Amino acid sequence: MNTDFTIAVLQHIPAPNNIAAALQRLQTSAAQAAAEGCELMLVPECSITGYNQPLETMQDVAIESDGETTEAIAAICRQHKIAIAYGFAERGADLERVQTTKLEAIAKRERSTEKEGEQQYFNCAQVIDADGKIVSSYRKTHLWGELDRTLFTAGESLSAIVEINGWKVGLLICYDVEFPETSRALALAGAELILVPTGLMQPWREVAERLIPVRAYENQLYIAYCNYCGTEGDIVYEGRSCIAGPDGADLDRAEKKPALLTATLSKDVIAECRAALPYHRDRRPELYQSIS
Repeated sequence: MNTDFTIAVLQHIPAPNNIAAALQRLQTSAAQAAAEGCELMLVPECSITGYNQPLETMQDVAIESDGETTEAIAAICRQHKIAIAYGFAERGADLERVQTTKLEAIAKRERSTEKEGEQQYFNCAQVIDADGKIVSSYRKTHLWGELDRTLFTAGESLSAIVEINGWKVGLLICYDVEFPETSRALALAGAELILVPTGLMQPWREVAERLIPVRAYENQLYIAYCNYCGTEGDIVYEGRSCIAGPDGADLDRAEKKPALLTATLSKDVIAECRAALPYHRDRRPELYQSIS
């Protein structure tokens, strides 16, 4: 069993609506990460397509989860023998016409503003392994503000836990990780590493600097948090990407300029932290039912 796992986190300036530039950036950075011994590289939220864009632009740039762009990324993974976790605006299938009860129809309206027959778009993250296979695909479940709600439909389920080089890995996207229940749910499902592509903007630097280490500490796992730096439209990104350990310590952290962070993760450290503070064992879920 592989007890160590070396990962890279790529913080970069956005290049919205430019998939060719995004693929070239992946090619260059994957080569660098692989040369440094990394087995997986994480890039930001909607890194491939851009994030803060008008709906009309997003409709043009959004891609299918298994189309030509995905195959191009898979080829990069195979070439450099590295897994890549990346964010993109996903072009979903047209909404199907379904028969619903009155209550179901009301619930559906509350979840989404889409009308029957309209195209759906999702804020998606995928992991492609070193063999070029899609091993995980997740749609952002907690939409942030008018930006997300204008562009995207919320996903309906948390990430599956998948195995990458012997490590159990889950996905969250940006605002998702700010809800303690999401990380705890993935931890209880067996996650040892949570990958979080994000688009954290001013003035919320505390999310990167304070909350992420706490999420790692309270769940006694690793969290890789990958943000942009620079600007995109009227957004100024905070940077401050990090890799946080199960003891809450930073293994590596960026400032507000492009950076490739790297760290080697250890299952032994997870085991030591969970033995010293057995949060999972000592939980009393019967007391918390009112919040679910």
